[in-house]
Amino acid sequence: MAAAKPARKTKSADVAEQITPPRKAPPLAGKPLETYEKLVRAAGEILADVGFERLTTNAICARVNMTPPAFYRYFNDKYEVLEVLARRLLKRQNDAYAVWLFQGGSWAEGSQRTEALAEWFRIAAEIVATEPGAIWTMRALKALPNLTHVRLESQRMNTDRIFQFYSKMLPDMDPQLLWQRLRIRSEFGWMVDELAMEEDRLPHDVLFREAARMMDRALLDDDL
Repeated sequence: MAAAKPARKTKSADVAEQITPPRKAPPLAGKPLETYEKLVRAAGEILADVGFERLTTNAICARVNMTPPAFYRYFNDKYEVLEVLARRLLKRQNDAYAVWLFQGGSWAEGSQRTEALAEWFRIAAEIVATEPGAIWTMRALKALPNLTHVRLESQRMNTDRIFQFYSKMLPDMDPQLLWQRLRIRSEFGWMVDELAMEEDRLPHDVLFREAARMMDRALLDDDL
């Protein structure tokens, strides 16, 4: 007797499988917001303790003595919690960079400019070091395709912002080339953060100084 053929999926079933559940808006106040923040904080703590591979919805719930249904009232999966952590980390760094920029970091002269940039690297690394699970959040932003857009949006937005400053400082530089160099510079900053967290054979003062020297020269050198 011939084996029965599997039922053919309808077009509507195919479409249904491709639909991503809509993201749930964060609560605005009260007990729901308190619960939401507990879940986000727990996810960051678990990342710091055991890394991304062992971050699960059950582990997040267990950390705050909640049941999975409580988690799913606010998030569809662990990736949405990770996106919240990522956006908060990036916003904290971008806001700190804006303060550094307005305080004169972008228009210092000569060696002072290099020192100012080294100071920014120190500030950025300190943010990563003090944000629970931040290094794992950064790794996830690079490794997980469904989070790539978060990182790109943040880096491009920050590049657009600092471009407005540097285009006034360097009016003779081709605008497209300037934006491209600033975009590379922004990406290079991530590498400095990672080295500061992971490479114990590279003292932070050396890392920040040398990274600042190379980046400052790369931005201004007409021969590059």
